Amino acid sequence: MAKYKNPVLKKGGHKVTSPFGMRTIWGKKQMHKGIDLVGEGSSLDYIIAFADGVVKLSKYSSSGGEYVQIDHGNGNLTRYLHMKKDSRTVKAGDKVLKGQVLGYMGATGKVTGAHLHFDVNVAGKYVDPAPYLEGTKEFDNTPNIIKQWQLAAIADGFEFPKFGADGKWGNECVAVSKKAVCKRRIKHKFQNLTKLVQRLVGVEADGKFGPKTKTAVIAYQKKNGLVQDGSVGPATWKKLLGVK
Repeated sequence: MAKYKNPVLKKGGHKVTSPFGMRTIWGKKQMHKGIDLVGEGSSLDYIIAFADGVVKLSKYSSSGGEYVQIDHGNGNLTRYLHMKKDSRTVKAGDKVLKGQVLGYMGATGKVTGAHLHFDVNVAGKYVDPAPYLEGTKEFDNTPNIIKQWQLAAIADGFEFPKFGADGKWGNECVAVSKKAVCKRRIKHKFQNLTKLVQRLVGVEADGKFGPKTKTAVIAYQKKNGLVQDGSVGPATWKKLLGVK
């Protein structure tokens, strides 16, 4: 019996009854956004979390039946559909760990028989779960530093009216970077942006652009071939954020 490196069934064994991709069901050709599994010997089994995360949804829907969706951070989501009625063990907002029981396999919703439909959504797009279950692919949980900068800038009063904090560098970011110049001032105007600078250059993040922060910024600028003025303007922002 096949076993996944990263199982979503408690006993570990599984049988794929329908893979990811196009299929014909109920006489119609449609995209199957996940993978359908049953346990060893086509048996039912407890459903467990693929990875650590926070429960985003735990509810019933007419198509997915009793199901759970987990947010694993950085745009990575997993869903567990068609659970047995009243078997869900978690609610929205719960923190869960890899391997934690979420419910029991069932046949709720729009199904042809009892199974687990498991799917993976990365950055808003459903992808084949098999490589993740097999351990050949992993979630990229590298923090999006541009999004962190955008959120800090918004907290300090700047606006990204068209795209918001989308984690992408564009014209709005260029405009804000020209205004959001962090340097030593009597009034520390940009506290959240200053804290981000301090974390990136490795000093205490107190939100105050003092001598230690300025010295660390100058050292960073020198190391990266930037103008050593001790203030964080557009060029330094781009380097700190990894923008090319």
